[in-house]
Amino acid sequence: MSTYQQQPGWTPGWGGAPAPLGHPSLQQTAAAHLHPGEALLGVFAVDLDPLLPLWTVDWGQTRSDLLWAPVRFLVRCLRGLWRGICLYFLPRWLVEILMPDLLYRRPYGLRLERRAYRAIRRPLHGGSWSGGEKSTARAVWRAVRTTPGEKLRADHDHFTLVLTDRRMLLLSRLWLYEESKAYQATGLLELPRGTYGLRRDVPGSVFTRRIDLAFSDGSWIALDAVNEDALKGLTALLG
Repeated sequence: MSTYQQQPGWTPGWGGAPAPLGHPSLQQTAAAHLHPGEALLGVFAVDLDPLLPLWTVDWGQTRSDLLWAPVRFLVRCLRGLWRGICLYFLPRWLVEILMPDLLYRRPYGLRLERRAYRAIRRPLHGGSWSGGEKSTARAVWRAVRTTPGEKLRADHDHFTLVLTDRRMLLLSRLWLYEESKAYQATGLLELPRGTYGLRRDVPGSVFTRRIDLAFSDGSWIALDAVNEDALKGLTALLG
């Protein structure tokens, strides 16, 4: 039973305790996964970095799964190409036609340009992760990519990151709207406190909501905070 469940009528800051960071609905989601007496520090909706690998060959798969893996990879590539055209290039083209004045176009264009900048820069300036096959970074990536309930295999991005006074917990998050709504989550991975922290001097962090987690085994992985509040909250707790 969670700390929240043990104390009916609990609200953030109850009993003089510091209020946890993060959306109240996500705090309710995390409550079901807390141990007795465990204090919630913050809970945030985050995604894996967009440039992390989408899939890897799992030799424990059946022969049929391995045969269909190239097809699934091709479908994901085509889907990503179509998404890039619809979300980035077409809107930019329309803006240039409808608002040719640089002063009017600049605030909107920065958002589109920084995504292209990120896609070009990261492979040349440090990548999106580091660590061997048995590293903690790989464990985090694998846990999120293979979230239970996802229709496609090993291509999931979304998850909820919970920080407590004892550990860091990764919870499943299947849909975008769940970043601000209470839902039933599945625990994906947990790490004891002291084995994780914030990676410093992240390339491109000025232009994106990128935040990198570093682990005690020397590995690290890049994440993408869904909004500025999540970015500031994670930086405050991990920094």
